[in-house]
Amino acid sequence: MPFRKKKNGDLDEDMAGALADDLGDGMSDAEHDVDLDDLPFNELPIDVQFKRLPKRPKSRRSWLSKLLIITLFLSPFGATAVAMIPVLDPETGWRLFHTGGPEALVAVPGSERELQEEIARGVRDMQERERAQQNTNMPTDGTNSSPEEIASQLSGISDLIGTPEQGDGATSGDQPSPEELAALIAEEGSLDDPIEPDPLRQAPLPGLDEEGSFGRIPRIADDGTTPFDAYKRPFEKTDGQPYVAIILTGVGLNDERTQTAINDLPLNVSLAISPYGRDIKSVASQARAMGHEVFLELPMEPVDFPLSDPGPRALLTSLSEGENLVRLEWLLAQFPGYAGLVSHEGSKFGSLDSAIRPIIEFISRSGLMYVEGTRSGMASYGAQLASNAGTPNAIGNVLIDEIPSRRQIDARLTELVKLAKRNGAAIGFAQSYPVTIQRLRNWALRLKRQGVELAPVSAISGMQVTPQSVAEAEASRLEAEKREIEAMAQDAANNTEPAATIEGQ
Repeated sequence: MPFRKKKNGDLDEDMAGALADDLGDGMSDAEHDVDLDDLPFNELPIDVQFKRLPKRPKSRRSWLSKLLIITLFLSPFGATAVAMIPVLDPETGWRLFHTGGPEALVAVPGSERELQEEIARGVRDMQERERAQQNTNMPTDGTNSSPEEIASQLSGISDLIGTPEQGDGATSGDQPSPEELAALIAEEGSLDDPIEPDPLRQAPLPGLDEEGSFGRIPRIADDGTTPFDAYKRPFEKTDGQPYVAIILTGVGLNDERTQTAINDLPLNVSLAISPYGRDIKSVASQARAMGHEVFLELPMEPVDFPLSDPGPRALLTSLSEGENLVRLEWLLAQFPGYAGLVSHEGSKFGSLDSAIRPIIEFISRSGLMYVEGTRSGMASYGAQLASNAGTPNAIGNVLIDEIPSRRQIDARLTELVKLAKRNGAAIGFAQSYPVTIQRLRNWALRLKRQGVELAPVSAISGMQVTPQSVAEAEASRLEAEKREIEAMAQDAANNTEPAATIEGQ
């Protein structure tokens, strides 16, 4: 129906509304009349297309990809959490990162937790002792049981007070009386007492050195005085008295530990200065000014070289005799005032005649002492050569702090005392760990109670290795080589991976 305009020119509103309704109804009818199946897929509405997409179950790859995304997202947080463990709890972090390591890493040296555990055990033991004293099993006559009887009933008390069977075979009658113990304590002093210096003569002394290829090196004076006699610490020995000696190695590598060793250790403890330290001339001068005799570490090739590297300028079996003597001269020229040389590593070099013989001959001509540092307790070929030549010599028996914990150090020191009582003399090697220095000082204060005296290493010279004839020395050399071959074969059988790794690099 045609619509008309009003007289003022506007459309008739009623007719326009009716027309719009008719058009809307017509469009709706047209839309509902369209068959969606006749339309192409890409012209269908989006919601219809989504519904018509094929549905497949999620594959394993889909789940793995989602897991990987989640893992990658969370990994930075996990790594940060693990890295924070040593910061929040250093000891737990130390044990976590060293799990499965060698035995030396089982004990955290001087850790706060180890100290707390010892204190806690002591408190528990004392509580057990108090409860035992109040127990009805105790005598009813009012008398108290002895500490030994309580120790026999309680576990752990013997660690604190000891039992009659403890000690180096000493009976209760051999123990000092209270008066004697008080006198010993007064004589020994306290851990807090500073050590009084007893200076040795300032080195170098005139006539005891000569010009070498790299500086001044020791020599025997024209009057026959040797550097060993001039630079050793004076010490009076008594017949029948067992002696122990301690030599601290690696001195000079750490300034703080070096100063602690010089100032806090008993003066009869000898110091072996590393040729690789900083300002070792000053270190040697300070040690002698305090009263310690000093030795020079002589790096040599070990059996497992290069897995164990003694350092630059070390004496090696692969070098010629001349090259090793040149290296020896360089080492001897590092600082003056040492009484002798301490072999460092050297289990292989010191057992080969062609390698060690020229070195021992040079040391003998220089008037120095040779100390075998392999710590096997057995005379190597080098020590035997030195003894046969009349050169002052000694051999190490025990490595005190192979496991740097208080209990292990104390156990090794006890073993050293037993060796000294059995053999007359024994030498312990130690490193400059803070816990080692602390335990050595504590041990040295009560050493006389055990019937053993602490002596400088120079005083043990000639007490361990007996000079042999030429035939005996040759037989000893062959036996040493046989032991070395057997040890190397055993090591190769026990662990072949390191050797294969080294060759594959």
